[in-house]
Order: sequence, then structure tokens, then C-alpha cells
Amino acid sequence: MRAAMLEDRRRLVVRDVPELVIGDDEVLIDVEYCGICGSDLHIYTEGMGLGLGHEFSGDIVQIGSDIDGWKIGDRVAVDPRVPCQECYWCRRGETGLCEKLYLRATRRQGAFASYAKTKHTQLYRLPDHVTYEEATLVEPTACALHAVRMSGLKVGDVVAVLGLGPIGQLVLLLAKTSGAKAVYTSEISPSRMELARDVADIVIDPTVTDPVDRILDLTGGLGPDIVFECAGNAKTTQESIALARRGGTIVIPGLCFEPVETSFIDVVLKGLTIKGSLAWSEGEFSSAFDLIRNRRINVSPLVTDRIPLEDINKAFEKALKSEGGKILVKP
Repeated sequence: MRAAMLEDRRRLVVRDVPELVIGDDEVLIDVEYCGICGSDLHIYTEGMGLGLGHEFSGDIVQIGSDIDGWKIGDRVAVDPRVPCQECYWCRRGETGLCEKLYLRATRRQGAFASYAKTKHTQLYRLPDHVTYEEATLVEPTACALHAVRMSGLKVGDVVAVLGLGPIGQLVLLLAKTSGAKAVYTSEISPSRMELARDVADIVIDPTVTDPVDRILDLTGGLGPDIVFECAGNAKTTQESIALARRGGTIVIPGLCFEPVETSFIDVVLKGLTIKGSLAWSEGEFSSAFDLIRNRRINVSPLVTDRIPLEDINKAFEKALKSEGGKILVKP
């Protein structure tokens, strides 16, 4: 089988690797598509020795001896996380905070490969009307759904979404579906701005207009009830604090690795709540799957590129340029 292996910083090599051996409670999946996640980009740029690729879909081609209810040929989406179910956080249902959740990431091979294996308990059967491409969006939708639920968004709230990468686009969709009165967004990429125009109430180009000034003007100087920082950089994190109304909430699903200079007196004086949002909690992957399966949200337009496995470095370099929406790799 073929798999993309990270050899150095920004250098993936596609090569032959040993065939996967499944356990009695596992299935082998012929990977149809695997999406590039923001976390994959950080591993890629840093040259970390971790497996890449977890947003995937495909067909079951082999089934462990202890498994019932599945058959060869079933089309599936996969919940890539296997929480321990034993730690303090798992017992609370907050499986996204599981202490052992990312131990599996130490494996060298992810789903940017011909085949991947997983526990049968992680499978979601695709109905005929759900495409393989849409199925890869279940995982990022679960991340976005977790962020929206953490925000406590209520019908009639005014929302700002800073950064319109795939997670920002999904937060935008879910905020509108959840009854937000208005969603104001900012993004520097023209292609990503275009993706959001039919959903967002206002799309602001921060290279032309200061998003803080514009959104404060749109809200009569109050600021939005909720700000989602989805860009993952210091500037938009600072803007979140400046934007949120008094007593408002900031949710940060963006991955910002750089230091952020700010005066926390603004957080105190405005009575802000700031929450970090990582992965998802118990039941939210299933809820995300249902949102897509039942056509409550349309994720198809977010898939803008389908790139062969042999060109995976080109796919990652394009993703690093923040061009378009979700980039899928097709083994």
C-alpha cells in the first residue's frame, strides 16, 4: 500500500509501506478522501514525527472477527478520536479534553494513505445521498459545533467570526442555523470571502476596512454578543477582545502559537468570558453527522480542491497559503 510519510519540515514522501493488520474489533478502510486539517499543517511545517490525516471517508474492505452489523463495501465516515473513557474528563463527557486522546497521534502513518484502520465503534454509515467528500467534513463540523455550543449562542444573538478557513466557514453556517440575528465576518483571502458571501450578513476585508470599527458601527457601538476567533493569530485575538460587547463571550477554536500581547484590564472591565475550544465532547460528532446527513447545513461548497496523493506536498503548500476552502487528498 501507499502512504505519505513526513520526512522533514514541509517534505512528505509517498512510498510503499507494509500492509496494515487489523485487530478483532477493527476494520480496514479503503480511503476515498482525506482532508487537510489545521493541525496537520502545524505538524507539516514543524516536521514533527506524528501521523498525518484524520478527516477521512471510504469503504470497508476487511472486518475483524468480533464485529457484527458491518459488511465489506459499506461506505463510512470515521470519528478519528478514541478517548480512554477512564480519565476525569471522559467520565464528565468532555472527551475532547481526554488526557490520553492524542497518544494515537504518535503513530507514523495517518489516513493520507491507500488504507487506514479504525475501531468499529468509530464508524458512521453513509446514506446514498451523502458523498465521500461531505463525509470528510463531519470531523471539522464537530469541532465547529463544539465551539458554537460552548458559546451559549441564543436565538437573536449578534455574532462575529474572525477568519474564514474551514472551521470559520462551519462556525458561520452553524451560527446562522442556530438562530443568530446577524453574523459579521472578516477574512483576507478573496476566495474564502467569496465562499461566505451567501451566508454571512457582512464579509469584511481587513486589508481595506478595520473590522473592529466596522462591526462596532454595525452594532451601534455595543459590539457582538459572541466573537469566534477562528484565524489563529495574535491580531485577531486582540481584535476579539476589542470587539466583544460588555458581558460578551469570546470562543477561540483557532490555533494561535504566537504570543498575544493584550491588557487584561479590558477583559475585567468589560466582564468578558473567554473560552478555548478543542475538538468536541461526547455526542457532538454524531450530532455533526446528523446535521450533514439531514441537510441542515450544506458543506459541499466548502470542498474546493481534490488533489491526488502523489501531489500531497502541493496540496499542503496550497493550504498554507489559505487559499479556498477544504482541500481533500485522494489516495
